[in-house]
Amino acid sequence: MTLAFTANLFEWYEFSLTAFMALEIGRRFFPATSEEAALTLSFMVFASSYLARPVGSIFFGYFGDRRGTGPALKLSMLGMAIPAALIAALPTYETAGYVATGLLLGLKIIQGFCAGGELPLTGYFVSLNTSQGNRGVHCAIAVASGFFGMLLASGIITILPYAVAALSRYNSVIPDRYIPNAWRWPFLSCIPLAMFIYKIRASICNAPVRAKKIDSGNRTAWPLIQACAVVAFMEIVIYSLFVWMPSYLHVYLGVSSADASATNSIALFTFAVSMIGAGYLSRYVDPSILVVTGMSLVSVSALPLFMVLQKTSFVAIMTVQVTFAILASCIVGVIFVVLPDLFKDNWGSLGMVTTYSISTAIFGGTAPLVCAYLIETTRLLTAPALYLLFAGMLATPVAYQLMRQRLRVLDPSDGSMLSVCR
Repeated sequence: MTLAFTANLFEWYEFSLTAFMALEIGRRFFPATSEEAALTLSFMVFASSYLARPVGSIFFGYFGDRRGTGPALKLSMLGMAIPAALIAALPTYETAGYVATGLLLGLKIIQGFCAGGELPLTGYFVSLNTSQGNRGVHCAIAVASGFFGMLLASGIITILPYAVAALSRYNSVIPDRYIPNAWRWPFLSCIPLAMFIYKIRASICNAPVRAKKIDSGNRTAWPLIQACAVVAFMEIVIYSLFVWMPSYLHVYLGVSSADASATNSIALFTFAVSMIGAGYLSRYVDPSILVVTGMSLVSVSALPLFMVLQKTSFVAIMTVQVTFAILASCIVGVIFVVLPDLFKDNWGSLGMVTTYSISTAIFGGTAPLVCAYLIETTRLLTAPALYLLFAGMLATPVAYQLMRQRLRVLDPSDGSMLSVCR
């Protein structure tokens, strides 16, 4: 349970800081001429860090097989924490020009490489080392941990202006030159959080993953295609609706930063809790049914919900984001029950980490850029909803075939059609 809860906490905390502070980072590290340009350039750096994830996943997957899951997870943690702390000490474009930009890009690529060893490896480990009755819940907690990290990051960004205002009252006691710029504070907070999680990992995770002996003759391309389709849609949903959303609300719809952060925090909390609920529900309903249901509902409701967002009232925004959170939890909350079952008899952990990371790199890290490009090209503020609808139209039929495939293994003596993989 401890590993599950801390599985993805730090990774998403740090990466969410970069996303939620995208406008500020764009201003600090690029010669941007407008808020839209600063936002786009910042998310280009964000996306580039994801290109190293597939390579990192393969490296940490093999490292974990040879040296153990514990050492692999501790090494990946250090590889993310050290660059995060160094970002807090970087010069800005104003003082160092493109050297500052290059240093930021280099640190983000290192983080992306090391992040490749986090969620796929821990999710696979938790899924195959948990009793069947608790499997859905523990896997849901492993994924939800990342969104608690996002929630922590969102909360810190929300209270940051108030902390700055409070500290400014004591300028006569603590001169400004001894206080780091406010944008650096959240990255400095990565240090104690990383030390806490590293200490937890130092005392657990030394057992090998229990996995069946794999028959290489079972290795076909179809499981890889299924996993890529499901994960691609899931990542587009996560990065469009939760990572990029505060920037979209503020820059494109004119919502205040405080309201955008507050509604996103509420949505993230709802998302994390709903994922755990989906994990409990998977005891009674096959998780593949939940995935297909979530995909279908997110796809068909995306455009109507984005139209409601245009009203820009706090209640309307909060209602839309909470609705998206509940629907998306049906996919994300059970993903690590579905995917390991898809690979355990053929590709094993290699199939798991590569398909997950490649899909995340191509579709997750680039989702904010695609959404911004579509808005710029079509001049439609609802264009991201069309991207979600198009992705859902491609992914849902594949997920439906995966559901039918899983349901075929149902024990004929079991009268329930919802009791697969007991």
